Amino acid sequence: MLGTMLRDLRAHIDSLATADGRYTLVCGRHGEQPVPADGLWFPTRSVARQAARATTQYRTALRRYDPELPRYDIVVCQGHPSVVEPASSTPAAESTPASPTTLPADSPLVTFCHRVAAAVFETLAAEGYSEAETAVMDAYLDHAETQPTADGLCLRLLESMATVLAGRLAPREQAAVLAAAADRLPATPEDSVADAEPDLTAADTADPTTADPTAPDTAVTTVFEALRTRGVVGAYRDTPWLQHRETGTRSILVEVSGYAFSPYGGSLPTLPVVIELYRSAADWQPVAVDVAAIPAGWRFRVVPVGEAPPGGLVSAPVTADEPGCP
Repeated sequence: MLGTMLRDLRAHIDSLATADGRYTLVCGRHGEQPVPADGLWFPTRSVARQAARATTQYRTALRRYDPELPRYDIVVCQGHPSVVEPASSTPAAESTPASPTTLPADSPLVTFCHRVAAAVFETLAAEGYSEAETAVMDAYLDHAETQPTADGLCLRLLESMATVLAGRLAPREQAAVLAAAADRLPATPEDSVADAEPDLTAADTADPTTADPTAPDTAVTTVFEALRTRGVVGAYRDTPWLQHRETGTRSILVEVSGYAFSPYGGSLPTLPVVIELYRSAADWQPVAVDVAAIPAGWRFRVVPVGEAPPGGLVSAPVTADEPGCP
């Protein structure tokens, strides 16, 4: 079945190519051409984007059986210095090949963003969320054509992915996608460091419902420490458990400065924080998150499983700061 799917995708990509095309597909970070579109040229940018979507689907399917298959950030390029262009009768003075792009070395933030984006995209494809998958890919290609660096591309990609999922999936669907995507994330060297930092005691590992209400939650602290080492947040400060006077709902407040992501349409992307909670702190699935603007940055209110319905899992409306206990 996989073989048939791959053959169909390859045939579709081949059918889009022409001998005198002006657009090709390359990896935005490394400049390599992705199989099965390597060596192919496409007549228009729109057709090339169709080929990019099919190439991504091909490589996503193949990676299920070959986890070591390189991950490429596929972008459409008009002319590419590393590829021999097809013959053309157009005078050389009229051709406008793109100039080479100097890309920075991978940083922990870039690596984190691409791993998360790939895991979420692969989950959308595997779980049948085709409309959301297409919308995410279109948003990615839009950003890939305007962002000159890998850093800017990966940040804008996760921001737009959060916006797309917030608009197209119900909260419980978002929870299911993030839980499955978290399982796809590979372990990293930073994980062992972050996991080793807290001095876990019996009280730290107890059920959240019986934990000391005056102590910060170790799981949340570990998650934000991991996010700090990856450059997602610059600094953070979490609080002990808080309990709402009227509803009894418990939550933890985390004040964050230097958050790498920006609000869009009045909402702040929370997907990077929530997927790390899902991956590292199973007791917090699903989770509710809300966000307030504070002078130093942002304040996240994180509510554990069982205390509230899912909400703010990929993007949360920004509210005004309301100091004091809830």
